[in-house]
Amino acid sequence: MKSQITRALLGLVMGLIVALSACKPKDADIEKSIAGAISAYPGVSVTVNDGTATLTGEVADESTRSAVETAAKSVKGVKSVNNQLTVPPPPPPPVTINPDATLQQSVSTIITDMKLSKVNAAVSDGVITLTGEIKKAELPGLIQKLNEIKPKKIENKLVIK
Repeated sequence: MKSQITRALLGLVMGLIVALSACKPKDADIEKSIAGAISAYPGVSVTVNDGTATLTGEVADESTRSAVETAAKSVKGVKSVNNQLTVPPPPPPPVTINPDATLQQSVSTIITDMKLSKVNAAVSDGVITLTGEIKKAELPGLIQKLNEIKPKKIENKLVIK
């Protein structure tokens, strides 16, 4: 009699375990629910394994990245979210190149102020071409000051004395 009761209890416990595990959402169902929740974010994909959602793709900014993660976490059955979404770097700032007339005037002023009588400069299409002679110690200061006036390029054809 005891063995029949033990078997009946064991069968009941096994039945409860099966019933409870059947109530647990399946990964495919969770994945489908998350895909619906994040459908407003193009370029984002999701996979689910053992209740862990992995988000991949590229989004516009950090706030969108966070919003997608929050939407995925809100889905029933999600245990955790592995957010592998990337945000592209911001574009580089625009480069300002002064017009030739402004550059030529500024270059002439710099050369005069630095008392570099043997240095000549020509400006064409934003490119400053340096010719003549200069002392080695004076060259770094000249190049630094010329870069500050924002040319496209500096071509150094100076002879260092």
